[in-house]
Amino acid sequence: MYINTNTMPELPSWLSLYLNKTHVHDELANHSGSNPAHWDTLFNRLASLTADDVNSRAIEIRQLLQNGNIKNESNKQWHFDPLPFMLSKSDWAILEEGIKQRTRLLNLIQQDIYGDQTLLVDGHIPAQQLFQDPNYLREGFSLPSNELSLFFTALDVYRTSAGEFKVLADHCQCPLGLGLLLKNRIIARRVMAEEFADCNVQQIKEFLNLFQEGIDEYTHYMDDPRIVILTQGIDDPNYNEHAFLSTYFGYTLVQSADLTVRGGEVCLKSLQGLGKVNVILRWVTDRSIDSLEQTEYSLHGIPGLLQAVREGSVKVLNPFGSGVLSSSSIKSHLADLSQHLLKQPLLLGEPNYYSVLEAKKLSWDNLELLCHLNPKLKLDGVLDEQEIKLLISNDPDNYFFQEKPLFSSAPFWHDGQLVARPVVFRCYALTTENGIEVLPSALCFSNETSSDPHVSGWIKDTWINTADRIEASEHNIAPIRKRMDVTLLEGVVSSRTAEHLFWLGRYLERCENTIRILRIFIDKYTELSIYPDLIRQNIVARLLNAINLQYIVYPYIEPDLTRELPDVSFSKEAAFKLLADEQCAGSIVNTLKYIANASVQIQELLSHDSRRIIDSINDQIKIFKNINLNVPTRAMQSSLDNVIGTIMAFNGSITDCMPNSNGWFLLEMGRRVERSMQITSLSAALLTQELEEPEELGLLEVALSCQVSLITHKRRYRVYQTIGTGLELLLLDAEYPRSILFQLEQIHQLCIHLPNKRRQGVIAAHEKAILLSKTSCYVTEKDYLQKSDGGLRKQLIEFNHNTRMNLETFCDVLLLQYFSHTQTANKLNWTNIEQAQS
Repeated sequence: MYINTNTMPELPSWLSLYLNKTHVHDELANHSGSNPAHWDTLFNRLASLTADDVNSRAIEIRQLLQNGNIKNESNKQWHFDPLPFMLSKSDWAILEEGIKQRTRLLNLIQQDIYGDQTLLVDGHIPAQQLFQDPNYLREGFSLPSNELSLFFTALDVYRTSAGEFKVLADHCQCPLGLGLLLKNRIIARRVMAEEFADCNVQQIKEFLNLFQEGIDEYTHYMDDPRIVILTQGIDDPNYNEHAFLSTYFGYTLVQSADLTVRGGEVCLKSLQGLGKVNVILRWVTDRSIDSLEQTEYSLHGIPGLLQAVREGSVKVLNPFGSGVLSSSSIKSHLADLSQHLLKQPLLLGEPNYYSVLEAKKLSWDNLELLCHLNPKLKLDGVLDEQEIKLLISNDPDNYFFQEKPLFSSAPFWHDGQLVARPVVFRCYALTTENGIEVLPSALCFSNETSSDPHVSGWIKDTWINTADRIEASEHNIAPIRKRMDVTLLEGVVSSRTAEHLFWLGRYLERCENTIRILRIFIDKYTELSIYPDLIRQNIVARLLNAINLQYIVYPYIEPDLTRELPDVSFSKEAAFKLLADEQCAGSIVNTLKYIANASVQIQELLSHDSRRIIDSINDQIKIFKNINLNVPTRAMQSSLDNVIGTIMAFNGSITDCMPNSNGWFLLEMGRRVERSMQITSLSAALLTQELEEPEELGLLEVALSCQVSLITHKRRYRVYQTIGTGLELLLLDAEYPRSILFQLEQIHQLCIHLPNKRRQGVIAAHEKAILLSKTSCYVTEKDYLQKSDGGLRKQLIEFNHNTRMNLETFCDVLLLQYFSHTQTANKLNWTNIEQAQS
């Protein structure tokens, strides 16, 4: 009992309260050993903390875990405990040796069941049960032997009441939790820096370096290898972890739609076209990996991937078919297989297994029924006794019994005190050319069901003492330079990611513009209520009409100037709709949702600060969803100020980290395209009708204010201000940063970064569209646009229409040529057919 064996002069009250409770199978109270120096070191440092101090640490950790972790509404969050789990050197030595042995054994089994199958022929593994297991995939039998070795594996370990460790589950397909463990360690190092140093905790950095070097071993002979992390996408509850690992290791994060197989090679769809992929680090299960050869169709599969693996053009880690190692037909015979293959007893065993015949002679109080065909089936020997009897009477060979695992507990901080929760340790192993390496830590988590719908469960960082304190000089050893070190490797983004960058830029600009329009509209209709006159009423009515009919907000419908003006008494309803109505496509709440969704898709490219700002945007979305029409105008204005400040902070956070080679220029291109659309919509809706001069100037002031150009216009045209001067500033001035001509020039410059898919001397289709609009701006005079005919400025209407059509053409060509990698259909004629046949 730790309360008797500890060497501390005095235990903190919150710890004494926990230890004085009754514990029979607790890691701290019962399994800390006769010399619990590892726990003493930790609690000596924590002894001065009060319960309030630990609470404040818990709050800080929760904020750090959430910050920079872009959340979907469906994603739950882990509760990271402020107290680490201390594992003694003796316990870790047992675990480490057992993990290495088990990994070697699983590798041999994997090689055999998809190779010579001698274990099945000799009866060491029941062939019928194995072949019926859904994780056994016959397609793996045709793979080369060098494509069957495990690379990265994990296993869940628990401690029995007798103190020995047993394995609850093996994870050989897609071992989850490494990113979560790494993130927890980073947070623990920050919050518990002094404790970390005093406890002399083993570092995990060396394992992560070996992990990356192990992947690089498959590409060490290549000058420009391409390594990708394959994920199911944002619908995967572990997507944040995949994005975090992509950021940490610097590998491109892809989904199945980003990859295609051409000529026996897996290719990444990028802006440059199709580029060969050399290594795929997959987080997609076996049964979803190739929808061409496998019977179960999956959107997450890559048709033709298995054939590419057979031809040796791509390496997939972990290997295909490794999920069968979790099969009950193998796990129930691992002890015998260890003696047969390794000539050693199994160090980390399983819970005891019993056949149906053997279990009939035993009490079922501590047993549960499992199924060879359905791994998800688990029935309690006491609670489900009648159902069990029915099942085993019909088909006893498909069922077996397993001893119920009795998990040890560990202290977790909850509501200002320590509480005991059952724990499991997920340990990780890496198979390298030099042997098997074990991560010197574990993801300690409680598998107890959480009553909080927003909490997935509880986790701890696991600390293991080093044998000796590492000297600082050891960290300064110069690494051996390899071929890869002297090669400049640019990161490559997929076409899907590039498209999300483009749309993120459009959404950011759209949100800014909509907020400015709404702020001006609120100012105008509140001013009208104070100073009512006909001119102000007409201005508000025209602005209200343009907002309601979506002339100046997304989707920027071309205006019908013959419609009657609406009643200005409904101005507040229109303002609320533009702010928080989810049924309005161009509302601010919807645009914020678009920004958040696009950011999730590219979060591996964003900095930590940028991801924190996206969290703030998600919080603002929740606020907008909960407001109603009775919200005061002052509160609406305040919310708009907060949102536009957040958007501008996000823009600033990404400005200095935008390498154009990684596709970031598309974000700026999207902003410029959206701003151009806004300027054309504003001038088309507000400035094309000839009105009384005071009303015209009032509408011009609105248009200029929406584009943050009012002050510039007043200073530049101090003596005489007309619609013509406003149009010259907003449309035709190539040096003014808010003019449409300036946007077109910037788009043209950004097009330089797009790969040239035309022969030299031929202008690409997207460049032609921009060139047409640029030329129109340069040759057009303001007097020509200002000229009115029958109360309408028809030349201005035509100018705006043509500019908009050219911008839409530009976006369409961009989509076809660079984002979707498809070409427009060409009508076949006899010449084409003859050329195709020749």
